[in-house]
Amino acid sequence: MEKDDAITLKVKELRRKTGERVKEQISKEYEEFKNRGKYPWEGLWVSPKEVKNLQREVKKRDRIVFAEVIFLFIVILSLSFMLFRIMKVFILP
Repeated sequence: MEKDDAITLKVKELRRKTGERVKEQISKEYEEFKNRGKYPWEGLWVSPKEVKNLQREVKKRDRIVFAEVIFLFIVILSLSFMLFRIMKVFILP
């Protein structure tokens, strides 16, 4: 089997051209938004002021998730303790 047959070379060339074209489009889009004062932040184009607001919202969300994890840990721990007590009273000699 030939390593670089015609089809393989054609595919490599098309892949290279497509990669260059996509890179140019992304660079052009980035420059357009940058000129408008927008920056990429987690998939969105936002202004620096909006970034601060979004970071504040994310921080709130992170605190809520942290509280939920602690609450679930306490619930699981207490359920385990209750099941152990029930097992100790009714099942274990």
